[in-house]
Amino acid sequence: MRKTAKKPAVISVSEDFFPAPVWEGALKTRERAGQLKQNWTDLELSNDSAITIYDCYPYLFLGPFPDVPPAAVADFTLAIKLLASSVFLADKIMDLGPQSPNPTNTLAHVFALQVEAYTLFQRLFAPDSPFWPRFHTYFDNYLSACQTEKKFALGQLSWKEFDEKVASTIAIGKASLSRCVLAGLSALQGNEQWLDTLTEALDLYNFAYQMFDDLCDWKEDYLHQSPSLLLCRWLPERPEEPKWADLEALARELYYDGHACTMLQVAIDAAERALLLTSSIPELTWRIIPTNLLERCESLCRDILKITQANRRRSQRPINFYLELPAARTPCEQLAWQGLQFLIRQWQLGFGEARDVARFPQAQGFNAESEFQYGDVFQRAVISDILTEVSETFKLNLEPIIKDEVGYLLEQRSHDGIGGWRYYPELSEIPPDADDLGQIMQLLLHTDNRAAITRFCEQPLTTLLTENRYDDGSFETWIIPASHRTPQQERHFAYAQTIWGTGPDVDVMANLLYALALYDPARFAEIIHTGASYIEAQQQIDGSWASTWYHGPYYGSFVCARLLAKVKLASPALEKIQAFLLKTQQANGGWGGLDYAKSDPLNTALALLSWSALAQTGKYRPADTVIERGLSFLQQSYDENDRAWPYVEFILMAEGRLSKNITRIMSYGSQSVTTAFVLKAATAWHRLREQ
Repeated sequence: MRKTAKKPAVISVSEDFFPAPVWEGALKTRERAGQLKQNWTDLELSNDSAITIYDCYPYLFLGPFPDVPPAAVADFTLAIKLLASSVFLADKIMDLGPQSPNPTNTLAHVFALQVEAYTLFQRLFAPDSPFWPRFHTYFDNYLSACQTEKKFALGQLSWKEFDEKVASTIAIGKASLSRCVLAGLSALQGNEQWLDTLTEALDLYNFAYQMFDDLCDWKEDYLHQSPSLLLCRWLPERPEEPKWADLEALARELYYDGHACTMLQVAIDAAERALLLTSSIPELTWRIIPTNLLERCESLCRDILKITQANRRRSQRPINFYLELPAARTPCEQLAWQGLQFLIRQWQLGFGEARDVARFPQAQGFNAESEFQYGDVFQRAVISDILTEVSETFKLNLEPIIKDEVGYLLEQRSHDGIGGWRYYPELSEIPPDADDLGQIMQLLLHTDNRAAITRFCEQPLTTLLTENRYDDGSFETWIIPASHRTPQQERHFAYAQTIWGTGPDVDVMANLLYALALYDPARFAEIIHTGASYIEAQQQIDGSWASTWYHGPYYGSFVCARLLAKVKLASPALEKIQAFLLKTQQANGGWGGLDYAKSDPLNTALALLSWSALAQTGKYRPADTVIERGLSFLQQSYDENDRAWPYVEFILMAEGRLSKNITRIMSYGSQSVTTAFVLKAATAWHRLREQ
């Protein structure tokens, strides 16, 4: 299993988050920390790329300690930042152990940071200062908490013993060095009037933040067998063999059985108590921190309740739809009936399982009302388009479902600017994109909704092809006007440059060009021809196409092969993709994402769809055994318990890819999407064989 260190609970902040003196203190601290790096070889500081609360922590508590000299505050803040950086690096080593990249070098950085921090502490505090015994106690609490947590992670202690008291002890213990801020300021002030109250409030905040963070990171914690109050309350035992495939079912339990909101309420209660304790302490800037956390927890809880209640209502709505399927006559029909029955059930439930949910923190500059955003436009457009193929091929009446989905997708379009569709409809920092546009156009064409294309697709399409297209025939994924941009479009442009990345993506281009070839091949002939030539030139040496936005080579290869088979039959790229498909089929008949040796149903379905695109040309029909083995693998990988095909990673989004400073990779897959592509592959090969 792939292992990554759990990120420490660090809050990145922007300039408008704190009062000016605090922000200025943070900038000076970072400048001095940067100068210290000159004394050590390749010294690593945590969160070098962003301002965090650890760049200014003592400044947040200065109100009740007005007599501490500014120079002492500056030195103390630098010492706290260095100590915090050393702890975060040590956490990385403890989390990953021998698998940590270059643990010896990281450990050397820990020692260097602590040497610099202790030097500053010794300059600030005399040997008999009350700071030192407290510092020793806090360090001992930190080490004890780390050891206890590791015992739970290794299974040496039962998860049944991990109750709220244990969770509080571990969370407060692992953050106990933050108490040094209060112990140090009290010692420098020579007054301990507020020490106990502030320490209790800080402990409550640290516990609240850990509960919130555990909810945000629950998937990572589950996969790494890392205990948290959330998981230990929810799961009866430590998971012995956690699997990616389990995550979707667990997510449904997490949100629909109330575990998520229960944990948020624990965090809310602790944050409120911290604010109540400090309500009478004068000029305490630190209160901004628990207030912000409280607002985030309450907002997230409201969003979870809103979404789950809406889904429950949708699942309980009266649906006058019934479909009786005949007995399956062929393996393709058997696959199709299984996939269709699952997707009909998901439609009745509002396709909640197909949603892609991701967190976009306000502390990182995202300004949506909710930090958690969900997108299902692309997924439901893909599924609906597949259902139109199924309806036509098998002569089934799926019109009520398809009509309902088309109505939903038209409602989800952007109602400002150039229109179009955004992957996360309510995330204002993400622009409309060509991939969603191309997929929606295909669905509207296959459902005889050309009038809707004229009304809703022409404007974003014109912007894309006139303002976002290059001389080599390629075009951008993001649809953003080149000039005369609105303030929101300026924000789109800025985030495309810094977060989402720019430049042409062949997987997106092929999907949009295919839609144009269906829509009006004569009108867009030059665009289709030059775009197809660009795609040909991007083919990999092995015959596949790499995807920017999708896991593995098979989705990108499918949409590229489908396009060329329709608009450029003589392309030598088609022979190359045929050779790639033959070479990478496994002994069990399947194909697999990046790990070719491990077949999975999603990539097998995509490979079979590439074969179907080649076969439709009449020039590249594969041996029957190739297809039979692939279809057989799909049947073998059907999950009888879920009555669907399993979750497989499909979409990926890498933040910061343009600068090559990737800060986060978001990944998505679902049973609905896997099952839909299996259904599409079975339908395509049924149609070919009938012909």
